[in-house]
Amino acid sequence: MYMGKIHLDKTEILNLASRISEGAATDEEIRRYNVIYRQFQQSEATPMDTEGVNLLREQMIENINQQLIPPARANIRLWITRIAASIILIGSVAAGFYFLNSSQKDLAKQAVVVPGGNKAILTLADGKRIILDTAHGLISKEANIAVSNAANGIISYEKLKSALNGTQLEFNKIETPRGGTYRVNLSDGTRVWLNSASTLRYPVAYSKEQRVVELEGEAYFEVAKDRSHPFKVKSKGQIVEVLGTHFNVNGYDDEPFTKTTLLEGSIMVSTVKNKMVLKPMQESLNSNGVLSGQQTVDADEAVAWKNGYFQFNDENLESVMRQISRWYDVEVVFVGKPSNKKFNGMISRSKGIKIALEIMEATGNVRFKMEGRKLIVKT
Repeated sequence: MYMGKIHLDKTEILNLASRISEGAATDEEIRRYNVIYRQFQQSEATPMDTEGVNLLREQMIENINQQLIPPARANIRLWITRIAASIILIGSVAAGFYFLNSSQKDLAKQAVVVPGGNKAILTLADGKRIILDTAHGLISKEANIAVSNAANGIISYEKLKSALNGTQLEFNKIETPRGGTYRVNLSDGTRVWLNSASTLRYPVAYSKEQRVVELEGEAYFEVAKDRSHPFKVKSKGQIVEVLGTHFNVNGYDDEPFTKTTLLEGSIMVSTVKNKMVLKPMQESLNSNGVLSGQQTVDADEAVAWKNGYFQFNDENLESVMRQISRWYDVEVVFVGKPSNKKFNGMISRSKGIKIALEIMEATGNVRFKMEGRKLIVKT
């Protein structure tokens, strides 16, 4: 095995491999491995002792086989095993076997660019932060509410006794990183799906008057019906008020509009400047506090992300690349002015970025080049 200008302790390599294989590695340990791997790919060749490579291969081979598990059931495990596959690739230079078919250097640049999965950080009322990727089971009891986290990316709030005895509200906050998604079952029975790079702030138990949450980014809501307690979503200069319904709010800071799309029921969207009522399959656009829209739309497109797909209906390239950037956590750089060509179609979000980009390149309207986590776009 050959490496250049990298002095690594064999024990450290094996320890990192073992922890990643077991799913116990911290973010810092994973970053450490990725730094080592990138340095290896860019280095000049000088000899390095190969003792321990076979042991490493044996430790990881079972995880490599787990890549056959359907993505919908094992996003996190797939993410871990692909990192494990990269570790084996280091040993394959000496051992003489290869798990990948294309240029090692090109694929190495893409090896860390994998689909997103169930990743989020929960901040409790006392300020304690919990990484939900690894904390499962009962994780907290607040305001007579039990907070539990399942391994499939769902955090739930369940009443232990009467909801809120006092007047002091306690808030939790859940944040998904770029490349992350999570579902929250709130204490009133409302279910919320958070898209990548999004934040939801909500009371552990609601007040007796109303139910209010705050959203940054994008989320799909299935609001539990309660006519006595309206449900309100505050997001980027607007308030969505409902009694019980299904709707999607896309309010990312880098999007030109905040889109609110109704699938079922009725909602009122309001800003300081105006308000409007939406019916099913209608959408409002909020630009600098001014609402417009109410046009009939394809609601399936608005919630495709929740169902595991990118769906593009006459979508411009810049909009498409913002979605790609958030899900795969890559930096998008355009060479020249972006094309005005529109894109149509569906792509599974469980696919690696290489496949997603190849599908888009097949239109003949765009070309891509990966450099580490930088995605260069040419039109």
